[in-house]
Amino acid sequence: MAETEEAVRRFLEGEEEAFNRIVRRWDRKVYNLAWRMLGNREDAQDVTQETFLSIFKSIKNLRDPGRFSTWLYQITLNHCRARWKSRASNLALEDSLSSGAGEEGENPSLALSAPAKADSLEALDLIRKALAGLSEDHRTAVILKEYMGLSLEELAQVMGCPLSTAKSRLYHGLREVQQNLIRLGIKPRAQ
Repeated sequence: MAETEEAVRRFLEGEEEAFNRIVRRWDRKVYNLAWRMLGNREDAQDVTQETFLSIFKSIKNLRDPGRFSTWLYQITLNHCRARWKSRASNLALEDSLSSGAGEEGENPSLALSAPAKADSLEALDLIRKALAGLSEDHRTAVILKEYMGLSLEELAQVMGCPLSTAKSRLYHGLREVQQNLIRLGIKPRAQ
């Protein structure tokens, strides 16, 4: 993180190349978050570009460069929400047309191990469907914690809520994912 803080400071001092270092360091994480939230490659690419454009325009308002990642994720989630709202009228139609697994590249890469590629793609599609059934707050909590690796404290900061609320959203989100997977025919492993 010190590398990002230094790049932010240098950019604010007028070194334009520093912003390129920020983009190179964070663009994959922003893209992955957008992809997991939106489930669509093109939307994720658009959100990634919109996020970095927003950052370029408003980085001077960042008070603490040490909180850059939290700020970055908040901006990314705001762009994801805007994308959801802009295509809300087409969502039902898209879901009915794309009830299958979709193209191989349409699923974000989740850390799954499966003996065969077909099994992996099927598992990815089931996880995508299980996540899609969650409320926005629960889906956001699960993705930020389980896939982006944020701590509970960072999760609360990004979501703009108390720590107890973040924990509750994560807990309920994970339970809903498990219930959705059961509904989709996946039996939980014995613990």
